[in-house]
Amino acid sequence: MGNWIIRWNFDKEVYNPGESALASFWLENTGDTYLYLSELKLDFDFGTYDLENIGGIIPPRVNKFLGNVRLLLPENVVGRKIFTIKYRMYEYINDNWVDLGYYQSDKQYFISVYPTPLYKVFVSKGLSDEDKAIGKPIVEMIREWGFKTITVGDEVEVSEAQVPQKVREEIKKADALIAIATPRHLDALTGLWRTLEWLHGEVGIAFGIDKPLLILKDKRTSLGGLPSYLTNLKQAPIIEFDPYNLDELRTGLSTIMPGFREWIETKRRQEFFDALGKIIIGGLAVVGGVTILSGIIGALGGASKR
Repeated sequence: MGNWIIRWNFDKEVYNPGESALASFWLENTGDTYLYLSELKLDFDFGTYDLENIGGIIPPRVNKFLGNVRLLLPENVVGRKIFTIKYRMYEYINDNWVDLGYYQSDKQYFISVYPTPLYKVFVSKGLSDEDKAIGKPIVEMIREWGFKTITVGDEVEVSEAQVPQKVREEIKKADALIAIATPRHLDALTGLWRTLEWLHGEVGIAFGIDKPLLILKDKRTSLGGLPSYLTNLKQAPIIEFDPYNLDELRTGLSTIMPGFREWIETKRRQEFFDALGKIIIGGLAVVGGVTILSGIIGALGGASKR
């Protein structure tokens, strides 16, 4: 009966989007028959890499280096990127190569892809339980793009009397501000939900000191005030999202965030909006139970099915 262990190693703990990841592979044949590995694939959540050059014959009781391969990561992929391993195995039995079929890992593995440098962004958002249910996953998406997030009341705790001053201090220290506009109260005249008052004030502070701004608006919400004015005049981009389908927002952020980071770096607002006008974000309104293990170093065992 054939038995084996596939081992791999990535050359870095964290990669930048668009970088080439170097992966090395070994196969240890722990059985008493010859094995032949072929059609090795890494199936990521953003696409599949066919590792055609990784494979070969491995004698019994031998741990063989299979080779290195460079994987070019997409420019718009960030975060913890999950993958599974698939391959085909043959076993030499009675002077014949027997096709054992395809194997796939029953666990999921990941590598980390984050942009650098790490920018500090002030996140203006509600702190009620309902707001946090929406805001928390959105903040995680923002962090995936190489941002350290700060919200007074979450990462920064102060007394109520100190809040206004601390908000001004943190916005001033931040590289940018991202506002998450969620429903606050129902306007009896328009029938639309208005967003929280703090968002208007924090956006005003950031605009007053010329910080890059991005507004993420719950589609049930009417902005009004300064945020609405800024988006209409292309002073701040706005992405409208469905709170019940945040995967669409993740797609939208993957399109807009590279340019937003460039705006922070260059301080050039107009170039950002010129580029934004050429972008189409599908499905978004733009105005302006399985075990997951680190995949940096991993091992996967297998056995013949006979």
